[in-house]
Amino acid sequence: MYEFLLSFHNITRWLVLLAAVYLVYRSLVGLSRRSYEPSDRQAGLIYTGLMDVQLLLGVLLMILSPVVQSALANPGAAMQNSQIRFFIAEHWVLMLAAVVLAHVGSVRIKKATDALLKHRQALVWYGSSIVLLLLAIPWWRPLLRLG
Repeated sequence: MYEFLLSFHNITRWLVLLAAVYLVYRSLVGLSRRSYEPSDRQAGLIYTGLMDVQLLLGVLLMILSPVVQSALANPGAAMQNSQIRFFIAEHWVLMLAAVVLAHVGSVRIKKATDALLKHRQALVWYGSSIVLLLLAIPWWRPLLRLG
């Protein structure tokens, strides 16, 4: 079960990154277009929804992970290892912050009345979320894990 979830989490990472690229593209184009279309809102909802799926998978992985379980048994030793520390102290905090920023952005965009302001809000909030997302990805791990 753990290996399946890890593979699914890894594959979903690429979907999140694709959605992020598309979202930034829509926001940048929207700044010059000066209209906020339903597809712009949909791009944000897809990104935020995929982030929610990743969060759920991440929580399940934290519960089932043998690495996390052993790290919690001896936190002092775990903090000495940079890769283990990344997963038990850094990865989930940055990812949770990225999910929160995406949701705050979604609400702020929905409440904005002007199309240009909506696109600016999207760039600021979703852009901040994407920066945290990129910082929190373990790039040294296999880029595509299929089981």
